[in-house]
Amino acid sequence: MDNDISFCELRKKEVVNAADGSKLGHIVDMIISVESKAALGIVAPAKRSGLFGKEQNIFIPLGYIVKIGSDVILIDMNEDGRCRGEKPPEKGCGNKCALYS
Repeated sequence: MDNDISFCELRKKEVVNAADGSKLGHIVDMIISVESKAALGIVAPAKRSGLFGKEQNIFIPLGYIVKIGSDVILIDMNEDGRCRGEKPPEKGCGNKCALYS
């Protein structure tokens, strides 16, 4: 159990892009597969866009988390602001957040 971490502990850590050092903020949600009973990834705030600054959240597959440290979660994100890798599940996380498509 030394390597286990709760969602409450994860939410306290800031998400940082290892590629450029940009800070995304704190985790807002986590996606779990009911079928496999495993976590698929985390959801973090993305940059605000548009005239009114509508915030869209971004899905980060667990495989693209580089390291979970004492204060931060390092992720690997490419230049267009999206994580490298698979898309989030079609159902996403309901109405609570909008995931990229």
